Amino acid sequence: MRQQFPKDMRSLEDVFDFLTRFTEAEGVDSEAAFAIALAVEEFFTNMVKYSRGGNGGVAIDAMREGGRVTVRLEEHTPAPFDVTRPTKTQFDIPVPDRRPGGLGIHLAKGLLDDLRYEYTDGTSCITLIKQLEK
Repeated sequence: MRQQFPKDMRSLEDVFDFLTRFTEAEGVDSEAAFAIALAVEEFFTNMVKYSRGGNGGVAIDAMREGGRVTVRLEEHTPAPFDVTRPTKTQFDIPVPDRRPGGLGIHLAKGLLDDLRYEYTDGTSCITLIKQLEK
């Protein structure tokens, strides 16, 4: 399945509807569906909030291949932001003293089995892979 979404926080409801239709059609269990939705929300939100270029949309592709689900988020942007790089989240100091940022990406990574990033010719692509229970 593939759908294009406006790069706008108001698109989140449509993104969730898309993911629900996909996971239900593919028989993805509720735990994996939740993990996928949470990770997609994090990366979509970051694309909306921190995009460095235009108001173009975000294309989301979702597919099931045997025992795994692959979801790709793609946007046109003049500058890459590699979400696979380590975040600067500070886990060793009290929460009130931490700088904001990085925790959402860190949590999303923990829900996935693989996370990939590519930037080619002005297109940023984040690929999320979730293994399904046997």
